[in-house]
Amino acid sequence: MSFWLAAHFMFTQVQYQALQGSSNELSWMATWLKLSPWFLLWIPITAIEFIIVQRAPSRKHERARKIIYHLLWAMVLLTVYWITATFLRALIESQVDQVWQNLYSVLTTSAQLDIYIYVFILALASGAQFYHKSMEEKLELKRLQHALSVEQLKTLRSQLNPHFLFNALNTIASLVRLKRDAEAVTGLSELSLMLRSILENKNNEDVSIENEIAFINCYLSLQKMRFTDKLDIRVQVDKQCLDIKIPNMLLHPLVENAVQHGSQLESNKNLIQLTISKINHSLQIELTNKVAKNDNHQGFGIGLSNTRERLAKLYSQFHLTLNAIDDDLFETTLVIPIGEQDAKYTDCR
Repeated sequence: MSFWLAAHFMFTQVQYQALQGSSNELSWMATWLKLSPWFLLWIPITAIEFIIVQRAPSRKHERARKIIYHLLWAMVLLTVYWITATFLRALIESQVDQVWQNLYSVLTTSAQLDIYIYVFILALASGAQFYHKSMEEKLELKRLQHALSVEQLKTLRSQLNPHFLFNALNTIASLVRLKRDAEAVTGLSELSLMLRSILENKNNEDVSIENEIAFINCYLSLQKMRFTDKLDIRVQVDKQCLDIKIPNMLLHPLVENAVQHGSQLESNKNLIQLTISKINHSLQIELTNKVAKNDNHQGFGIGLSNTRERLAKLYSQFHLTLNAIDDDLFETTLVIPIGEQDAKYTDCR
């Protein structure tokens, strides 16, 4: 609408100045009124063309039907435009008796320009429609990718629950077989706290580090009961990290893997040290544990592989490295960005 009003104003100004000093000189308003049918009628025609494009056949095998569809609409709209504009012009100039003569003049002179204008508007509307559909498809694809990623993450996390539950029940069963009933009861209490945490956070993608560490401490308490002097467990978490959100059950597979390595050694007091700190805008998690000599540290079960898959789906940038250090120690380092803005997949609604 603004375009046609501006064009109308510009051509009125040009026509007004061209007629100055001639025998056909008109006032600026009379010039504007005389040209108005030819410009202002394009406003509804433009709107109708955009609607026509939106409702046009869109299937590839209907291309011929689409061409006929647009040709018919072009004939109808341009015919209505020419007749209406000519009639209004005749009313303005008080020459109604010359309508058909003027219409013939229009068809033989400026009609070709009107056809070009119509085709240009049609191309513009088609381009806008294509862009709109393209953006909708991209948004839909992104939404589907996000939904798929969420479901895959849920599947990966659901695999961890029975995995950890099997190990925890195995620990309690070992205590019962060893007639350590009081510790078995304590173990069941710790297990109930862990199950409660899982139920409370089953719909939460993220949990605070404080809650994650509380969950891990319950698990480690169970393992201490089972392996007594086998493990030397140390957990150090910077206070400024306690409220930071991380993916639910992210650290547990790493700790569980370290416990399994340490518990299989013949020596006692096998170190398992978990350190969590904040460095700039990243969260650094370091897990040091003792391993057997010549251990290639491939991990146990699905824990570490699931952790890598989850991280790959959640973050565009992260670092998970496993390195052997002195005295038969192995260090696992995980660095992830802090904040939802760094997540690879965000909610699309």
